[in-house]
Amino acid sequence: MRLSVERSMSDKIQESLTSMIRERALKPGDQIPTEIELCELLGVGRSSLREAVAQMISHGLLSRVQGRGTFIRQISLKLEGGLDDLMSVTDMIRSVGAVPTTCRLRIDQIKASENLAAKLRLGVGADCVRIERVRCADDAIAAYCIDTVPKHVFDAANGELGESLFAMFARTGRRLSHTHTSIQPTILTPRDLPELGDGFGLFLLLDEVDFDQSGEPICYSNDYYNTSIFKFDLVRKKR
Repeated sequence: MRLSVERSMSDKIQESLTSMIRERALKPGDQIPTEIELCELLGVGRSSLREAVAQMISHGLLSRVQGRGTFIRQISLKLEGGLDDLMSVTDMIRSVGAVPTTCRLRIDQIKASENLAAKLRLGVGADCVRIERVRCADDAIAAYCIDTVPKHVFDAANGELGESLFAMFARTGRRLSHTHTSIQPTILTPRDLPELGDGFGLFLLLDEVDFDQSGEPICYSNDYYNTSIFKFDLVRKKR
């Protein structure tokens, strides 16, 4: 059974406003209608509209210029999937016809801390590779991913990383089997993620360890999914 939480009025207005932006083929930098016009178009009250617009501004989707109006900063997408589906960010973005890109990439060699060593079943101080990426879907910030893999796993792929970390594992003959995941909502600010500009974003953090077909842990991830972009469902079953 698919479970969902009833959406707030603000969520419904944001969805309607996003649909209007797409129907009018507006682009980043374009101005949206005035507050009065939007209330008439969407059939909502001014206070509800203001709350919805304020949230879209805080999430980096809109920007307000004093004396001029409200403008589009980035186009919101909704990538839907189940948390029980093991898919790469790249595949999730492509599944809705959007173009996945890496807006920022940094790769560093680090030593395994006690916590990291326990998660990846390594010795403390073992060589690992930390991969930090900002993933985008049609130029919209979709996810902020911090993945750490044992150095021998990274080296087996000749140190090459394409758009998908899963694809890199596949090149080494390792098929991802399952993950152990903990989930929590979190807020990121420009201090955490400079690409947010002057706003902040609500993200869903998936803290997880990925295992290959032999049951060996091969990656520890902190993946932050932009809730303005991703919508996840969860299937729960009675034992």
